[in-house]
Amino acid sequence: MPIETWFPLAIYYEDLPDASKHQQSLIEAVLKLESEVAESRNYPGMAWTGDIHGVNQIHTDPEFTWIVGQVEQHVSAYLQDIGVDLSKVDLYIQRAWSIVSRTEEEVGAHSHNTAHISAVYYIQVPTDETGDPGTLVFFNDVRVNEVCPGLGSENTDIVDADNYLNQLYAAYPPVEGRLVIFPAKQRHAVTMNETEGLRLSLSFDIVLTATETSAGMYEFLTPPPNQWKKFKADR
Repeated sequence: MPIETWFPLAIYYEDLPDASKHQQSLIEAVLKLESEVAESRNYPGMAWTGDIHGVNQIHTDPEFTWIVGQVEQHVSAYLQDIGVDLSKVDLYIQRAWSIVSRTEEEVGAHSHNTAHISAVYYIQVPTDETGDPGTLVFFNDVRVNEVCPGLGSENTDIVDADNYLNQLYAAYPPVEGRLVIFPAKQRHAVTMNETEGLRLSLSFDIVLTATETSAGMYEFLTPPPNQWKKFKADR
């Protein structure tokens, strides 16, 4: 008797063909941004992330024009693949930032609750050393096949073999020049950089809104930002 699997998580990735041409300039731009921040806000063992240091608008920086164009192109392709009619939505990069991961640094589990689509681009990945340079891990919080809550917990030994029907996470090792796109709500983390090298990457948060012509037609879409009204400063 067959077992069919439904409700898949759609993760998109593409190895960008011109990545090597832009690698050095992106490396220099990222390290320059990090060096310009006077006070570090990250905890010991945590990778340096621009979003918590006020450096979260790199999509407006000319140094990142190439990768911004790639993100726009491939996010559009991803949305079309999952059935979105792009003529009925507008797409915005809400924020974008760099991540610098040194030896024994990681990124804890989180989700991007203010966005709809997230993307990560790997500029530099240590490849000439042993050890994990830091793997992107997506967690299966829904666990639709966990017939008894907690059955797959590390505190039990009832599940004796991991397989595609009971997996708790999906792991994507970093690859230089690779762009990964996924639903922003999906909880994820990055494992510890076990190498002596730098792993450099960029993250993007994208939101979908109604177009000006479709605003008001779809309750589940945010109206276009140009139709919003900011509260008065003297409120």
